[in-house]
Amino acid sequence: MSAETSKPTTVDGYIASFDDERHTGKGSIKLPYDEEIPAELLTEMIAHRIREFAVDGVKWM
Repeated sequence: MSAETSKPTTVDGYIASFDDERHTGKGSIKLPYDEEIPAELLTEMIAHRIREFAVDGVKWM
């Protein structure tokens, strides 16, 4: 496995779903306390990360 495929890509895959204020550029997102949590989107992102780990063998950072 190359270094390029050995790190999680969940945030990269969903970056278009977030505005610039929510993306930190560090593989994470910000969720403001005063806004509704985007549960459906987070569920999709979690499923993507589980598949990355289970199927592709991508470990945590």
